[in-house]
Amino acid sequence: MNNPDTDKPRPAKQPRPVRKLSKRLDVARQLHDLEQDSALDIVEIERLRVSVTRCLWLFLAVGSVFTTTGVQDFLAGHLTPADPVWWGCWGVEPCLVGILITILRWEAAMIAREIEIDSKAVDWLKRFLLGSTLVMNVVPAIMPREGGISAGMLAAHFMVPILVFFLAEVMPIVQARCTQARRAITLPTNTPAPAPAPASAPVTVLAAVAEPVTPASVPVAAPAPVEVPASIPVPRVEQVSDAAVEPPALDGLGIPVGMQAQIRRLVADLDRPVTAVDIQQATRLPASIASKVADRFVPAAANGYTH
Repeated sequence: MNNPDTDKPRPAKQPRPVRKLSKRLDVARQLHDLEQDSALDIVEIERLRVSVTRCLWLFLAVGSVFTTTGVQDFLAGHLTPADPVWWGCWGVEPCLVGILITILRWEAAMIAREIEIDSKAVDWLKRFLLGSTLVMNVVPAIMPREGGISAGMLAAHFMVPILVFFLAEVMPIVQARCTQARRAITLPTNTPAPAPAPASAPVTVLAAVAEPVTPASVPVAAPAPVEVPASIPVPRVEQVSDAAVEPPALDGLGIPVGMQAQIRRLVADLDRPVTAVDIQQATRLPASIASKVADRFVPAAANGYTH
């Protein structure tokens, strides 16, 4: 007896190279879809920031170790390790470098938010820290306690403190620029459509029922005429066609083309003049740039109607 299930023809199995290539094509399509997402740019910028920051920290630590030996040699003098001051001299240079890095990190946070630092005390403090490290490294190389002057050691003690200082200056700028680049990327948001307003329930007005009045009753007085005020003339508002109003240009502000299109869609969707707060909420631009963009759109929104 034949089984009907076994008599059905089985589907032909694809060759192995075809299956492998199909899997690779599926992976390629998925990668292509992911690469089109703007969130990938944020991930790449963050990875770059972490990688660059780690390398800078490594080189800064190596340079600080070298400058620490020069400062310790300058301060310790002819002291021996039996003296506690000899050990305390090792902590002077890390203290100076730590203060410098803390100030520069604070400057990076201000630069990322476009806040100008106009305090002279900050500049003088950084110069004092650099000058102290430079002097305490160069003096032992110029006036060695034993032997003559070594040109190589003199050059090294002169260059390394300057390199450490400029390296510490570059690190906050790298952090600030990466933060600005990450905030400039706008992710597409799915704005839900506003729910329709509920229909108001019909209001039933009950007519007042008057009692019948007999002819012998009190006569009803005729209603007094009501004065109707003349209608107030309303000025006619003529709307200018959208084609006649040219959207203001956003060139010169450093805004990407995609973000410019998003800002124009935001202005078109609003039923009121756009403000800097609206632009910041939609694009996360800095306050100064958002206010400049709003200033360019307010005249266009105000002149869209002629009274």
